[in-house]
Amino acid sequence: MFKTITLEKWSDFVSALMEKGPLFAPVKGEKSVDFRRIEDPSVVTLDFYNTALSPKFVFFPPSEDLIRYRLVKNAAESVPVPIEAPPSVILGVRPCDAKSFEIMDRHFLGAGVIDPYWKQRRDQTTVIGYAFDPRTPPDPADFYSALGIRAADPAGSDILMIKRDGDLLLKSVTEKGEALLRDLSPAGGSAEDERAFDEILAQGNDLRSRFLEIQDAEIAGKLSAIFEDKAFWEKAAEACIGCGICTFVCPTCYCFDISDETLFNEGARKRFWDACMFTDFTLEASGHNPRPKIFQRYRQKVCHKYAYHVRKYGCISCVGCGRCIRACPVNIDIFSVVENALKW
Repeated sequence: MFKTITLEKWSDFVSALMEKGPLFAPVKGEKSVDFRRIEDPSVVTLDFYNTALSPKFVFFPPSEDLIRYRLVKNAAESVPVPIEAPPSVILGVRPCDAKSFEIMDRHFLGAGVIDPYWKQRRDQTTVIGYAFDPRTPPDPADFYSALGIRAADPAGSDILMIKRDGDLLLKSVTEKGEALLRDLSPAGGSAEDERAFDEILAQGNDLRSRFLEIQDAEIAGKLSAIFEDKAFWEKAAEACIGCGICTFVCPTCYCFDISDETLFNEGARKRFWDACMFTDFTLEASGHNPRPKIFQRYRQKVCHKYAYHVRKYGCISCVGCGRCIRACPVNIDIFSVVENALKW
């Protein structure tokens, strides 16, 4: 299904989406644009390159209660926290982020044990992708094209949205997206609009941020071959301070920890984001830490994304969004590390 809306009708379109359930969309803050749950249609913006953080929090919150409990004499009373998963919409997701949802599905849904929290939210959410403008040069930190993701790639989206001058062109990609478009009021697009959509799609295929094409099996094999090469990894992580910001802005990092927080005999068992770059991530109860040095932890991060994930799930766990590069306080470029590994 194909529809068009004019930018003058943008607020009406956002309002219609809000009627379907919780809506998450880009909002301009003091320093960046990020996804927020929308209460006011007027705050939603399309004037951004990409958000500082990915919208993965809609499916995988930074912190959530799994069980609430009360301690009583010689026992504990506990109840599971119901999963909140109403029908929702995420609007304005860039192609690299939409692709990240498919990658995360392999871990949370395809690893033999299904994560019910991720599954219920994924099942109930419609993703409206937002293509990069192929007329705008990509940010120098981006390298999604090196991983086979294109500027107007529909993969991972239920609906793909393309901005063209004063119009927005929307085309359904999945049955879920078609069902949502069918219920919305914008008129069907003309044959000329559909041709324009396809032309922009083709232009997006030609856009390149980096010119190296990273092959899954090749990089996985190379990283395995140099795993014990201490000189390479010490050089790669020479500037790293172990702050972990790269993992927290990453749309495909999924490490988490679980802990109990108790106050006055009442508490909750929580799941919250964790990071392999932190010193105590692998700290054992005995006091032994198999990865005490920063270069070992950085090696773990790179190898997990480009080698271990390839072997286990058949794909690289990175979408080239460039967030880790832009956020890094010491300007480490993971693409350059991967490129150097191929040449090492």
